Amino acid sequence: MHKLLNLMLVTAVLVSGFILYSLEHETRGLEREAASYQRGINEEIENMRLLNAEWSSLIRPDRIRTLAERFLGLSTLQARQIVKLDEISNHVPAEPVMNLQAGGTDSVGQVAGGMKTQ
Repeated sequence: MHKLLNLMLVTAVLVSGFILYSLEHETRGLEREAASYQRGINEEIENMRLLNAEWSSLIRPDRIRTLAERFLGLSTLQARQIVKLDEISNHVPAEPVMNLQAGGTDSVGQVAGGMKTQ
């Protein structure tokens, strides 16, 4: 009877040890995986910081103004360009530039063809 009890206790200890070892092994694997995820998250946070810094550099008003002047031919608003509401009729033509009833002609193409490109 004592031998059977001892055998059962030894078996229980061995099974417990095996289960504990398996749990420890699985836990260490999960810890490595969590550390890997954390490294990835930290890299992405750093990438976001770099991209935000680059974006801040790209949207500087002086840089945009320079690019607009160089590539689009735009310039800053002059005081003479501002008109009052009642003066708009002096600056806008009374008749439309395009004749919309002209059949068989490309009125948009004619207007676009008459425009100067820079």
